[in-house]
Amino acid sequence: MVRRFPALFMCLMIFIGMMSCTTTPRFEFPQDTRVGIVNLLKAHVTHKNLSGFATENFTKTYKVDWDVPSYAENRVITHLEKDAGFATVKIGVPEPQKAESLRLNMVEKVLLSQSSPPTLQPAATSLLESISDAYDVQVVIVIGSYAGPSPYKGATGDDRIALEGYGLFTRKLFSGKLGSVLGGFFSFQKAFAYAQIGVVVYNVQPVTYLAAATAIKEGQYRRPIDDFNWDANIEALPKVELNKAKPIIQRNIDGTVKKALENANLRPVRSR
Repeated sequence: MVRRFPALFMCLMIFIGMMSCTTTPRFEFPQDTRVGIVNLLKAHVTHKNLSGFATENFTKTYKVDWDVPSYAENRVITHLEKDAGFATVKIGVPEPQKAESLRLNMVEKVLLSQSSPPTLQPAATSLLESISDAYDVQVVIVIGSYAGPSPYKGATGDDRIALEGYGLFTRKLFSGKLGSVLGGFFSFQKAFAYAQIGVVVYNVQPVTYLAAATAIKEGQYRRPIDDFNWDANIEALPKVELNKAKPIIQRNIDGTVKKALENANLRPVRSR
């Protein structure tokens, strides 16, 4: 046993070394740090309905006056400037093709990556570096939506429904009189607000992944909207029903922004 101890000790040191190599570096940012914000969120909300009949499944988008992109951006600015004293700079991406490339490669693929830290696409990192170079920033925060597994299950099995963006997910497995009768005994119809929104933080010069956070996680329980009116026209939802998702989505964004900034060491972690 004594002879084995040095070998076991060496194996332990090698394992710890391997773990430390894969850990994302934690930077200490000086007070004069300039932080760029790239906001890739869209202004529309999405409503996805799942039914017991495939012909009644649909996905629709609605124009609303919530201005979720500005809300998320302002939360980032408030935390950085008020809590940490950093200077913030808005970085626009006017070309739709470049904006989509950044959303896909620097938000979606990063958030869904199984590696830690995530592997970055060279073309996308070069794009992010080129658009931020003119703003003299040391850190860039990218806010965007992504498509991926949600906390919500399908009609059968454990498969998670894939959702994109943010909005409302409704599950109405039975319709008409049958739905009314069965709905009195079982919860065959539920409405959820969802936000497939992520905040990813990068160091620049060169571009390096620092931290990220998402509004919802796969498998995480979410409480349904209790006062959703199922007598409303579900295929053309009135504004009053859509608006029930707004405060929930905003709370999700609040938590996402705080967590991402704390993980990147850009916001003081307050004791709970």
